[in-house]
Amino acid sequence: MVKWWLKPVSGNNFEEVLITSSVGITCWFIPDTLPDVFADCDCAGSTFNCTLKSVSRNNDGDKWKCATFKHQEFFSQELTIAVAEPVINVTLTPDLPAISVLQNVPISFIKCESSEGRPTPIITWYMDKDTPSDYNDDANVTEQSISIVAGGRTTSTLTITPLQEHHGASIYCKVSNGYGLIISDRKSRIDVLVPVVIRPIENATVLQNKALSVTCLYTKGNPPKTSVTWIQVNTSRVVGVEQTLTIPNMQITDEGYYKCRVNNTMEPTGCCAQTAYDETMFYADVQYPASIQRFFVDGFENARSVTINQSQSVVLSCETYSDPVAHMFLINNTRNQRDILAETHNNTISAFLENARCEFDKGIYQCHWYNIHNAVQQAREIEIIIRCAPRASPFMPPVPKVWTKTNSSVILTYTIVAYPPPRASSAFIWRKQVNNEWFIVNDNTRINTQISQDRLQTNLSIVQVQIDDFATYTVNVDNDIGSTEQTFVIQANEEPAFPEHFGIPENTITDSSVIVEWTPGFNGGDDQWFVIGYKQYTGEKWTYKTILEHIERISIEELVAGTSYQFKMYAENSIGKSADTNVLTVTTRAKSDRGSSPSIGAAVGGAVGGTVVIVIVFGMFILWKKSKRNEAGGSQYDDLFNGQVNVSAVSTSSEYEAYKVESQHTNQYETLAETSFQEYSVLSPGGKHVNSVTNRVTQVTETDRAIVNQKKRLCLFVIFRNINIVSFCNWSDYINLFL
Repeated sequence: MVKWWLKPVSGNNFEEVLITSSVGITCWFIPDTLPDVFADCDCAGSTFNCTLKSVSRNNDGDKWKCATFKHQEFFSQELTIAVAEPVINVTLTPDLPAISVLQNVPISFIKCESSEGRPTPIITWYMDKDTPSDYNDDANVTEQSISIVAGGRTTSTLTITPLQEHHGASIYCKVSNGYGLIISDRKSRIDVLVPVVIRPIENATVLQNKALSVTCLYTKGNPPKTSVTWIQVNTSRVVGVEQTLTIPNMQITDEGYYKCRVNNTMEPTGCCAQTAYDETMFYADVQYPASIQRFFVDGFENARSVTINQSQSVVLSCETYSDPVAHMFLINNTRNQRDILAETHNNTISAFLENARCEFDKGIYQCHWYNIHNAVQQAREIEIIIRCAPRASPFMPPVPKVWTKTNSSVILTYTIVAYPPPRASSAFIWRKQVNNEWFIVNDNTRINTQISQDRLQTNLSIVQVQIDDFATYTVNVDNDIGSTEQTFVIQANEEPAFPEHFGIPENTITDSSVIVEWTPGFNGGDDQWFVIGYKQYTGEKWTYKTILEHIERISIEELVAGTSYQFKMYAENSIGKSADTNVLTVTTRAKSDRGSSPSIGAAVGGAVGGTVVIVIVFGMFILWKKSKRNEAGGSQYDDLFNGQVNVSAVSTSSEYEAYKVESQHTNQYETLAETSFQEYSVLSPGGKHVNSVTNRVTQVTETDRAIVNQKKRLCLFVIFRNINIVSFCNWSDYINLFL
């Protein structure tokens, strides 16, 4: 016999429900009918099985036990009824097709809740990125979840930190309690919200009165709708709300920093809306062409023309208004020379004018400026006037010596620098020196003085220059401060005039000589010498003798008695030679009886003595020149005796050759100074005592005349017996020659 005991989950004690017994294979029950809880019971020997009709969640936890008794009762262990309930669904919340989340912000509001189930349902989480129809590659993210079981239901909460890479992925869950997997009805797409990201803006340069246009570039966020705000930083004023900022007419006051601020509004699921923004700044540089503010001389700020005194120092300053900074110059443009006094890359510049000079610093000064926006270089001028006494202009200096020819024209010009200018014509006085006395030059038909309109230049012009115009002149100029004087010399520079009164006195003609006389003409402004040519009337070759300037009478000897001769002469200087005189024809006297007589002997003796004196003097001169050449090898005359002068001995028969001077010498003045020696004949064939002074005897044709140029005169004094001393130079010339 077996008894069945039940302790309902809601009860506290076991209650006897059924007694079963078997006789053979037949079961009998007490009570006679089975209780409603059982569906059936069977007895098979010693095994009793009863089947509960049905169970529900109300029976979960009921306890059953059985007992056998024959002589006594034996209870079995207790059996607790556990009602199994397969989970039938799982619900994902929030029940939205998309869940908006903030990037990098952890969320814990995505949940899955199962239906009741026995045993306890287990929930797993998955993320599907790219293949919504294929579950095999979905990522299991269950480890980021927490589950809670209550009343047979499991609630799981997923905690994740959304990343940009999660955007667009789907989140879902699965549930199971041993009776198969059930997938959540909803798959929610993750919408990762990100803020807009702005890009840097480069600084902008804009010309004044021109438009500024700047675009604010950015990377769109999520959601992509973006708002743009432009703010002028200096004033905090909103100046634009479009992506491109445009200011049509930029002014200096618009220069400064500008800020572009962009934002998008993000509305995460289950939270309030959030506005994300990003911003950047740039500098708007409003530039403009350089312009002058002021250009002035310190102490004369508002003057465009400044008057200072000679040797006064001043400072020139120039200020510009320029962006970018100007390239500036201070220029001395007094003579259109554009001398740069100072140069800088700045908006201010200055230069110190120290000890101002009337000649160089008086005039126009300019300040030049420009920058990249100036089409042309700008300039402003200041005139600096310097008070000073008259002085010669260094830019048009006077020519103190002027060479010209007679009957030509000459102009003496004197240009001055002075302030104030001479007030009247009487401030200019020209004078001429005549015999060591000075006379004011008065205008006439040939001579005229002029004064320029600005009274800074005066001219003395002479037309048809005459010989007495070759002189020394001075001009005196004065103003309120002082005066100046300049000396001019007009010198002749032409060929000499031909000798005048050329002739041979009848009483000087002998059988072997004649004496030629002349009067020197105008020397052309330079030392001159005279050349006498003579030949036999029937001959072709002329013989020429060169005579120094101060000689006006010379004996031509060694002529043939009773023979007709032709004579002519001309003057010569370093410029050229004069025209020839008229040709004179003279016949020597017939040869007379030349018997011995005391007078003739005395004449011969005297002449020989004179010759000896000449030879001694000449020899001493040569020795002296050699000693001087040895003492001072650098003498300017040493080379003139080497290879240039050919001296032959003087014969007792009066046959001689004078010194020959090469015409190709560069400096004929120096050449003549060294080679202009004189020789004197011993006596004439007629036995008369006649002095003969010559420099050169050459046998040449008319076109082969040698040109000799004299710089210093050789002074010799020769004493002939029974004739007067002949001097053709002064003592100072003589002394200077030998010093």
